[in-house]
Amino acid sequence: MTGHDNGGPGPGESMRDFYERMCPKLIARAYMMCGNQHDAEDVVQDAFAAVLPRWAQYSRYETPEAVVHRAMVQRVWKMQQRRARWLERLKDVAPSGAVSDPQVSAEASELLEALRELSYRQRTVLVLHALEGFSSREIADQLEISVDTVRGHKHKARANLKRRLGMEGWDADRPEFLPAVPEMALSMLPPNMDQGGEEEALAAVRRAEEELRRHFGTDHTAQERILAALEAAAARQGWSLEGEE
Repeated sequence: MTGHDNGGPGPGESMRDFYERMCPKLIARAYMMCGNQHDAEDVVQDAFAAVLPRWAQYSRYETPEAVVHRAMVQRVWKMQQRRARWLERLKDVAPSGAVSDPQVSAEASELLEALRELSYRQRTVLVLHALEGFSSREIADQLEISVDTVRGHKHKARANLKRRLGMEGWDADRPEFLPAVPEMALSMLPPNMDQGGEEEALAAVRRAEEELRRHFGTDHTAQERILAALEAAAARQGWSLEGEE
């Protein structure tokens, strides 16, 4: 994230203004990592609540967006870890029903469903890679895991997403007399050397995020729910969302 995302913070920007500026983007990205709106709202609310006590300090940072974004990502990761352990103990429980996505295009809906079919590890790494442009080392730092682990999840996520979206064209079109390129070699190519449908798959992730961001920017229901919770938390502690203190 840059320090001037969506217009950038002004000097001593109020928490309320910062929230209104950043909330649609954070809900959209949390939605793509969580797979549903309920969890996305929870982690975004927790992320803003985490920065609220020190907002007077964070508001003077060049990139306060990075602070709340990191808080959100780490909460997504920890929540999904806990859920995975819980589901492991309840293997015989029937899976939950289908998730109803916001009103988005058929392409975005297909992409969101494909993301849900990935493991939470693959999904989180892929979203950070596709939307933030983070390197494997930057993702490892955000999630507090090893760089090699990130690279493995990223490679599997891209391959699985391409398959689910029917974008495996490069290997399918390769003449039989040409040898297959080893998967590990493909995973080490720089971003501008993506093969087949890989770059298109990542572009589809970005298009879906843009649709979700527009949706949450115009449908203020989720924003208002989170804001009400933040205002209640601030009131209990004697803090204000209107200024620095």
